[in-house]
Amino acid sequence: MKRRIISHYEFVRKIGAGGSGVVFLATDTLLQRPVVLKLLKRGALTAEQVRTTQLREARLASAIDHPNVCAIYEVGEVPAESGDGAEAYIVMQYIPGQALDKLIAAGPANLQLVLSAGIQIADGLAAAHSLGIFHRDLKPANVMLTEGGLIKILDFGLARRLNLDETEFDPSGNSGTAGRRPVPPPGATYTARGGTIAYMAPEQFVTGQSSVQSDLFALGLILYELVTGRHPFHRPDAPEFQSIRAIQFADPTPPREINRNIPIELQSVILRCLEKQPSARFASAADLREALKTIMMAHQLDTVGPPGESVTLLPSQRPPAVETPEEEKRTTGILSMLAERFRESGPTATTAKQNTLVVLPFINFGTSSKQNESQPSPLYGYALADALAARLARMPSLIVRPSSSLATIPTHQLDPLAIGRKLLVHYVLAGNFLRSDQGFDLNWQLLDVNGQSVRTGGSISVASFDLVAVQTEISNEVFSTLQGIGGLTTSHHAAQPSSLSQDNSEDYLQARAVLSSFMSRTGSREDLDRARELFESVTTQDVDFAPGWSGLGITHLQYASHGLGGQMHVLEARRAFDKALQLDPGSVESNLYRVYMLLSRGEKESARHGIENLLQSAGNDWNVHLVAGQTLRIDGMYEEALEQFNTALRLNPSNAALIYNNRARVFQYQNQLELAADELEKGLTLEPKQPLLRISLGYQQMRTGDLAKAIETLEKVTSEEKSLRIVYPTIALCYVQLGDREKAATFIVDETLSAAEADSEMAYRLATYFALEGDESEALHWLRRAIYLGNENYPWFSINPAWRKLGGHGDFERILEDLKKSFRKNQKNWRRLLAQLRD
Repeated sequence: MKRRIISHYEFVRKIGAGGSGVVFLATDTLLQRPVVLKLLKRGALTAEQVRTTQLREARLASAIDHPNVCAIYEVGEVPAESGDGAEAYIVMQYIPGQALDKLIAAGPANLQLVLSAGIQIADGLAAAHSLGIFHRDLKPANVMLTEGGLIKILDFGLARRLNLDETEFDPSGNSGTAGRRPVPPPGATYTARGGTIAYMAPEQFVTGQSSVQSDLFALGLILYELVTGRHPFHRPDAPEFQSIRAIQFADPTPPREINRNIPIELQSVILRCLEKQPSARFASAADLREALKTIMMAHQLDTVGPPGESVTLLPSQRPPAVETPEEEKRTTGILSMLAERFRESGPTATTAKQNTLVVLPFINFGTSSKQNESQPSPLYGYALADALAARLARMPSLIVRPSSSLATIPTHQLDPLAIGRKLLVHYVLAGNFLRSDQGFDLNWQLLDVNGQSVRTGGSISVASFDLVAVQTEISNEVFSTLQGIGGLTTSHHAAQPSSLSQDNSEDYLQARAVLSSFMSRTGSREDLDRARELFESVTTQDVDFAPGWSGLGITHLQYASHGLGGQMHVLEARRAFDKALQLDPGSVESNLYRVYMLLSRGEKESARHGIENLLQSAGNDWNVHLVAGQTLRIDGMYEEALEQFNTALRLNPSNAALIYNNRARVFQYQNQLELAADELEKGLTLEPKQPLLRISLGYQQMRTGDLAKAIETLEKVTSEEKSLRIVYPTIALCYVQLGDREKAATFIVDETLSAAEADSEMAYRLATYFALEGDESEALHWLRRAIYLGNENYPWFSINPAWRKLGGHGDFERILEDLKKSFRKNQKNWRRLLAQLRD
């Protein structure tokens, strides 16, 4: 059946209907993005007048440019299919997420979520009110909370003013008065065309007019429902006239009598919003927003980053009126992070039934002897913590968050329990170590975050440091303690060597530290070479030490993916991973990186089987879901990819910036650039210098047409991160679009081509550059290479505007047709697998 099209909008499916029209999910065929299309009802003269008013007000509302207000893209009319008059339509931003009425139905929300939502709604209202636009029908069903925690107010300005002559009751309660309808008897049905009665302010039942204060009354009702789970005046089983009388004359039950967990200050704010007299409410939405921000700051709920990185909501003490656009975006990003983090932190959260633990970097007290000049690396303590975390992660029912994400935080200056509270974990493993002439001294403690106590701990003093022995002793003690309080199921430990020499233990930890430094900081070839030398030394001294082989395999993969070597390194990586998995088949790390290796070899089916096995056997590891999401993304399975990224974020909030970047890339493929921008803003708020986020920001700037800014952003990344050659094709794309082909070509160097040989996304970006530049042969060569390496992102490949020049090209069309078949096959297989995992 042929889909209906209005203008350049293709209908996908009906998603709702209301008094003013029918709402559809549609596709903007010009910009290739999902939109919401609302068809306004047609009918009698009065209805036509209403429709004209709605169109006029929709055009006014389209002027609201604010991250917390759903954007209106277009308002128009087309001839009706029946030939009878015209059909009016409004095209709005598509907002995936959950309406607040669904959230309220689940019961009282977390305080952080309530405040975040309230501030964002007030901010959106303030932007609209500054333009003289009122909402008129603000209610939970008209407020969306996205998966990323961003609040979006829907249908701004689309509800009509309430006219008394159009009501089916006398809102003033004057029965028998001339010109008014008498109040019907109890049990009758009451409607007011233009607003939802349960969220109307008392004065609206008298004047029929909306104002700043009537919108604030509705926001007060939403806040009340969020903190209590119930409406203060309306009951579903009661006649509506009773609700109307309650709104006009009854005092609401103070929220703290229903939910003692909310602060008295928040109760005061809510009750002020619900005052019967408009003049007694807040003077503006901006005033209400600042009151909620003050509560958030007073209760120290403004920090959403890792410990030590306080992200304050109020960037300065200047009046809100002079807040810069950058500060406004930063504040919105922080609030959406808060909402996302705490929307599932209650009893229904995925991780609530499982124990979570973070291993903090062990504090290095150095050496107690001047004669011992061998000082451990500054990252030695992180490597030791990661080794312990890897061992503890093998325990069922225990979610272990990595310490590597805390490498930039001065953890030795902070209270471990405070770190645990900020990271939302149940337990913290902390410790320190000291080397002396007599040997090695290590102290450790397992801290109960909720109980604010020490569960267990110990000291290890040995003549020489043995990593395997240290791992075993601490892990067994932690496991016994947690199992004793009913926190764990039966343990399944992998076989490990009985011991590891001091020199080999320290070489291994040093290798891990240097590799981590290369991957997360320096990108230095010298660091990578040093890591390889150390891992080769470890595996030579002890051929049965599986983590050593795994680390060696990861190191070889870095050469290939950074364009520092060819397929020889991929083959060496495969050999190392095979050896590691022969010794320890259950190693999550080896299995994960083996997936990357298989993709770089074009062995897509084996890679997907590897992910399937990991999702089944290591579902508590955030990295597993991250890799699954990345693979789903390049397979064009966007919603499923977002689901995996969201799971990864719940399992490991401390690595949020990386996950925000991955989600932004999904939204970019979906052409939902507004949502992508929000994800990037959140990530850069947490880690302003994170190179992958800055690369995605540059790509976003290119997509929105700001080519000069994109070049500036991307070239700054390359000047600071020499190894990030994946940026080069994107910079070249920008210069080609500016008409400077000669400059563009300077970024297509041997290292670029070498990296693209082993990286599927790099190969596609290179192919896109050649497509835009007009070199069909090279474009198709690198497109085939990208697909061979596992990038089968058919939904994006088929709509990418950079490839329009090849439209109708025989080879290109055949590649797309074959890819479409693969996409459908992958889609079927992935959905079957993910359905099995949910069962």
